[in-house]
Amino acid sequence: MLSSVTRRAFYKAVPYHSDYVRCLPSFGKGMMNVSVVKKNETTTVAIVGGLIVVFILALGAFWMARSASRDTQEAVRSVSQLYLDELAGRREQVVASNLRDSITDMQVAIGLMSDEDLSDAEHLQAYQSRMRKLYNLEKFAFVDQDGLIYTADGTQDNIADYDFDYTTISEPEISVFNLKSLDKKVIIAVPVDLSFGEAAFRVCFSEKDMDDMLDGVSLQSDNEGVTFCNIYTSGGIALSNTVLGGLAVEDNLLEAMRHAQMEDGYAYDTFVSNFKEGRKGVVSFTYNGIYETLSYVPVEGTDWLLTYLIRESVISSQISSISNDIIRRGILQSLVTVAVLLVMFSLILSQNHRNAQLLVEKESAEAANRVKREALEQRIALQEKLLEQESSREEQTKMITALASDYWSVYYLELDKDEGVCYQSHSDIEGGMAVGEHFRYMEAVTAYASSYVTDQYRDEFMSFVQPDAVREGLKNNRVISYRYTVRRHGRETYEMVRFAGVRHPEDRQDGEVHAVGACFTDVDAETR
Repeated sequence: MLSSVTRRAFYKAVPYHSDYVRCLPSFGKGMMNVSVVKKNETTTVAIVGGLIVVFILALGAFWMARSASRDTQEAVRSVSQLYLDELAGRREQVVASNLRDSITDMQVAIGLMSDEDLSDAEHLQAYQSRMRKLYNLEKFAFVDQDGLIYTADGTQDNIADYDFDYTTISEPEISVFNLKSLDKKVIIAVPVDLSFGEAAFRVCFSEKDMDDMLDGVSLQSDNEGVTFCNIYTSGGIALSNTVLGGLAVEDNLLEAMRHAQMEDGYAYDTFVSNFKEGRKGVVSFTYNGIYETLSYVPVEGTDWLLTYLIRESVISSQISSISNDIIRRGILQSLVTVAVLLVMFSLILSQNHRNAQLLVEKESAEAANRVKREALEQRIALQEKLLEQESSREEQTKMITALASDYWSVYYLELDKDEGVCYQSHSDIEGGMAVGEHFRYMEAVTAYASSYVTDQYRDEFMSFVQPDAVREGLKNNRVISYRYTVRRHGRETYEMVRFAGVRHPEDRQDGEVHAVGACFTDVDAETR
């Protein structure tokens, strides 16, 4: 008898049937011609498919070259914007912190004034001199109700040169003195309510050099006075005496940006609107042939904006060299692939020609052996039936074993005779039965209940397993079960016993249950 593997190997080598053998004299030559035609069609399809692959590779290389440059620009822009936002945000926090500290210093200084300091002009000026030295200020002054300015060096009447309104000020204000000159001063004014003789002080303000105020913000410039970080007013005037990158041609940032060529997605009007209204933003542009991105962040408590400029063209040129190398390697790889495909197509064409010749020779030789194969196939058919019957029995045995694998023990019981046979034994029961052993049913189940079933469930368990109770439960049901606990090895666990009739209720001739299958299984994990 042949095994299933042997049979499959045989049919693979001899894929012909008796009907085909009988038709061979009239159709053998026609079938041979059909095979040759199919081989030619396969060759044509292979060549066309290969040309399509070559075209796709060439198109992919071209598309990769085009998209790599675009993706590089997008990547540089994304990284630049993230980098600029982080830098600008940190610098803005430093500037805002310096301004808040200056306001706090002024409020502390005012709180240190005593009645003696306000007793006369001499004491007042002495106090102002101390505060000016203490906080490194160029001026520490008061403004009375008439706009007269009191300094450590005397009085001034040029209140109109300052941007704050001494008559309406209600909270600290920050402004710039000499905004359009190189000698810019930061003015921090806070409202006060102090009496000095017949005068009433309404404002106290300090004057500090802009460079001193911005010290620590890292607005350093190169030898040509060019920086890539700066602070501007909302009108575009730089607060430091430096210029921002390539925008050095114009003094005003807004005017300089008017001559820049905005990139897609950015507009000059939007930039100016954001700048004048103190909104955070970013803009990419080309200025004097240099591709740049500018990030601007408002400084808290002022109308200033801190700006950061990065020249993406420099970064792009560095990354482009890398991407160009990748593109060149990709194109080279595509060319090598095309060459390999051409060689493969040549080999396929040559091999197909040889196969066509071998096919003709093979079919001529097989024609002489087909009559013998017919007789052999008849014998194999008989053997196949025997093997199928044997396989069916094996599958049934395996199915029964598989279905019983979920149970600890399985028994066949004849209820009328009070007899049972063990088909699968419980290995964890001392003195358990061996497979195939016959036993008295009620005697065995009573001993099991006494040894293992807990007191809480023992009576119900014994009632459930009685032959009459089993018959009654299976009268209209295919399976009945009962869950209970046992004590084994000092531990209580849940078990379940199931009874199933050997015949279904509808198949019983007298309607009574005579034989059943009993299964015991562990359900502790699922129960808990």
